[in-house]
Amino acid sequence: MKIVIVGGGSAGWMTAATLVKAYPEWDITLYEDERTPTVGVGESTTQFFAKWVHFLGVKDEEWMPACDATYKISVRFCDFHKKGDDPWQYPFALPREVGLPDQWWYNADKHGWKYGQFARDFFIAAECAEQNKLPVNRPEFDLKVHSGYQMDAVKFSAWLRDDYCKPKGVEHIIERVDPNNLPEADLYFDCTGFTCLLDKSEWVDYSDFLPNNHAWVTRIGYQDMENQMVPYTNCTALENGWVWNVPLIHRMGTGYVFSDKFTTPEKARDEFRNYLAENVESDVGAYSDNMFRLLKYRCGRKKEPWNGKVVSIGLSSGFIEPVESNGLLSVHQMLLLFLRVMKDRTVITQFMRDTFNNRSNNAFDGFTSFVALHYAMTQRDDSDYWKHVCNIRYPHLAGVSVRDVQETYLAESAKFSNWTWDEQAMWCVMAGHGWNPFCHVIHDEIEYFGGLDEPAPPHPPAWEGLDKLPSPYEYYKRGMYAN
Repeated sequence: MKIVIVGGGSAGWMTAATLVKAYPEWDITLYEDERTPTVGVGESTTQFFAKWVHFLGVKDEEWMPACDATYKISVRFCDFHKKGDDPWQYPFALPREVGLPDQWWYNADKHGWKYGQFARDFFIAAECAEQNKLPVNRPEFDLKVHSGYQMDAVKFSAWLRDDYCKPKGVEHIIERVDPNNLPEADLYFDCTGFTCLLDKSEWVDYSDFLPNNHAWVTRIGYQDMENQMVPYTNCTALENGWVWNVPLIHRMGTGYVFSDKFTTPEKARDEFRNYLAENVESDVGAYSDNMFRLLKYRCGRKKEPWNGKVVSIGLSSGFIEPVESNGLLSVHQMLLLFLRVMKDRTVITQFMRDTFNNRSNNAFDGFTSFVALHYAMTQRDDSDYWKHVCNIRYPHLAGVSVRDVQETYLAESAKFSNWTWDEQAMWCVMAGHGWNPFCHVIHDEIEYFGGLDEPAPPHPPAWEGLDKLPSPYEYYKRGMYAN
């Protein structure tokens, strides 16, 4: 089968790597326009990225040093619920079985526990993140399986191109493709970003309930590498959006996500600069304006990402705003789904397209709901932006009502070890926002039906042996970055 990929960057070269691994006999050519800049800010991944890396058959030691990559074990949120509130996390890997979460929430409501402690009690990754430790050689966490990554996306694309794809036979042509005069192929993969060069089909817009549409991005140095090189992506809500901070080996990547409906790009840049000077790097005020790059994006997805002979991958297929590092997630998940649908078939049918599109759209909309929860449960109303967020009707949350949340998470049949990823994710966001199913009404019902048979369990025991774990800086210094 002859394949033409249009567009380089992460999406293009991840597509080429996936296809050449699965179908080494295919004729694969990637066309890249050298005049088209890559976005190059998707420097953080989810834990599911490791599954795709494993599929490629490469080890972390092979590609991470070339990309300044670090391990990511959690996502930490500050001020998303209330300004000045305790930080909370969405950690990776499975929770430990120390009682059911409904018991934890019962105690939290009775004894006034801090909700930011929820993830730290159940997930070793969350506690390690808060203590700036990497959970190496721990039975609860496998660093090579459960971690996400933080990396230089531009260097990663170059590594895939030069060290993986081209040696395996992918042809690379530096040439601008005319969409009206395409090279002959059986399938085309559109990796041209929001340009959507090959596929101009219908776009499903999300901007009504995900209003952020711009990001100022920059790169900054370390002042205290040992303490600033943390094993998580930090997200801090500001007046008109939120800031991410991603620690790599030699620098940090950071950006301010905001909506131009509530502030101007110039004011947002000043707000971003002030935040960095106060919280990350004191001399950032000396940075010239051209050290900050403004990106504009749109939230939504293609109605049919596989349309005719064109499969849209990456930004050309859709984008959810950057919360939870979902940019590269859609790339590798859609590519692996394509392989499952394609398998060893040689004739492409509409049923295959429909199967791919339905599964892709369901996954995309599901993750959109997860992202929306980060905003929907907020109690911030200290700016026009947050007042607007509080009054958005999130259509994808129609099936995630208060009743659904309470009934799902108070069910006696719910067992921690059987949780799905969706349930774990919602639990952590729910706890971070202090959305406790227990309240005086529930306690009254418990008393009405005779009370509890026995006292709820106490606070989960503290994790042992964390003081012996290395910090990320220590781990890299004596490991893959020893030189």
